[in-house]
This record gives sequence, C-alpha cells and structure tokens, in this order.
Amino acid sequence: MQRIFLSSTFTDLKSYRTTVQDAIRQLGAVDVSMERFGARDERPTEECVRLVKQESDIFVGIYAHKYGYIPESSTKSISELEYIAASEENLPRFIYVVDDDQPWLPADIDQGEKADKLRIFKETLFKRHICQKFSNQDQLATKVVADLGRHIATRNAPRVGPGLPVPNIGIESLRGPVVETPGEWNDRRRAIYENNRDVFLTHFIRPSSRPGQQFDVFIYLIRHKSEDFSDVLFAEFFLGPYWENKIFPAVEQNGFVGISTAAYGTFLCLCRVTFRDGAQIYLDRYIDFEMQRTGGSGT
Repeated sequence: MQRIFLSSTFTDLKSYRTTVQDAIRQLGAVDVSMERFGARDERPTEECVRLVKQESDIFVGIYAHKYGYIPESSTKSISELEYIAASEENLPRFIYVVDDDQPWLPADIDQGEKADKLRIFKETLFKRHICQKFSNQDQLATKVVADLGRHIATRNAPRVGPGLPVPNIGIESLRGPVVETPGEWNDRRRAIYENNRDVFLTHFIRPSSRPGQQFDVFIYLIRHKSEDFSDVLFAEFFLGPYWENKIFPAVEQNGFVGISTAAYGTFLCLCRVTFRDGAQIYLDRYIDFEMQRTGGSGT
C-alpha cells in the first residue's frame, strides 16, 4: 500500500487537504498528513522530515499564497523543508500550485519577506517539475488522483521480458475465434517498419521557461537502429488550432529533424515526411506529460 505524504500550509488549504485526503484513500493509498499533529501550521519540524524520509513513498505538495511557518532554527518554512526532504530521498514528487487568477482571501496571502520566499520557492518548483495548476478543491483532487493513479499503475503493471512468464489475466475467453500467431504479429511489425522506412516520431519535454506555458517540447524524427537521415528531404509538422493551423517545415540540422515549441496542455502532432525519391509518409505522436508526471522528476 502506497504511503502519500501530503504537504501544504494548513489554515488556508484545510478544505483542499480534506478533499485530497479522501481522494487518496479512495485510491487505496494511505495519506501521511500533518493532521496527526493537530490542526496547526506550527508542527514539529523533525517529525515532519522523519515522516517524509522514513514513512512515505510519494510526496504531494500543494501550494497557494502562504509560505508557511518558519521554525526558529531555520530560514525556510516547514513546507519547503518537507519538499527538500522528499528531494533528498528522491521520492516521486507531484506538485500543485493554485492558479494566480483564482480569487483568494487577502488574509491568506503572504506579504513582505514571506511573499519573497514563497516566490523564490515556487520558481524552483516550476524549474524542476511540471507543476499542475488548480482553481478549486474538486479540480485539485481530480488531478491528484489521476497523477497518483497513473504512477501507482506503472509500478503495479505486469513486468514482461525474455525469460519471464506471460501474465495470466484471464482474457482467453474474451479473444474470440481468431488468434494471431507470433509470426503474424511479427509480420505486422515488419510491415510498419517497412511502410515507415524505419522512421518514427518521438519527443521529450522539460518544464517551460515561457510565461503561461507548462512545458517546452522538442518533437523530432527517430530512425530504428540508425541516425542516418540523408534520404529525408524535409518534414512538415502540424500541431493544430492553438498554433494557428500553420504547417511548420524542418530539415536535418546537427543530426536531427524536428521542431521546438511550448504548450500549456497535451496535443496531437501530425508529421508528413518527404523523402528524396518523392515518397511521403504520415506519422503522429500524442504529446503528453507522462514522462514527468509518473516519475515525479526533478532534483
């Protein structure tokens, strides 16, 4: 059973915490929360750090407009110290930050030195992680459940590989009368390789440095067992209405054929590759956050 450490300030996010805690329990996980210390922000620092490092498998950080209680022995708030402890343990970290456009009680918005510390802390979070923004507690809980559910599923997925038994999940009675042989499956794979001329579309993402965007993404061609694109004349990328329905061309540069962009949400990329002999193929790639979300990446 996964143990989820829920980190946030308390007085301003109490109802948000309750909704997220209920959602975590519905996943069958255990929430490790400050409530065991009583309803206050001034909880024992050493115990919080111990819980993160010794009794937690996953870290969930929720942040609004309060930096939180700063112990006398520290220059950082307990909330930031909890995040640091999770980073030192390399726990998967999932970060949620309230949308700046969401109305908020003035009494729950820090001013002065604490506001400066919070701004710097948030800047660090956005540099290290794909941070999810939220506007209300139900939306927050939905995002937390989706991210944690996906993360837990990746850990519980059947492991396959040479020498390992085929998972028995009882689908034999559901397959129907047609069962393809391994040879037929391999024929399908070979046909895809041949039709694509061994060329496929891939991408990687990183937290965006551009205002209003969640991630920067590089979308590019990759070739099966080769880095030779000498037969590719050019590629054209189509990303959809947000990009004004423009078609973006690219030629080989430094061994890559691709484009770079920034985005707030996921999207489908289409690509038409034109070869020097005049042949063309169409490729597609769903551009997602998963490589960041499931790993809680960041250092």
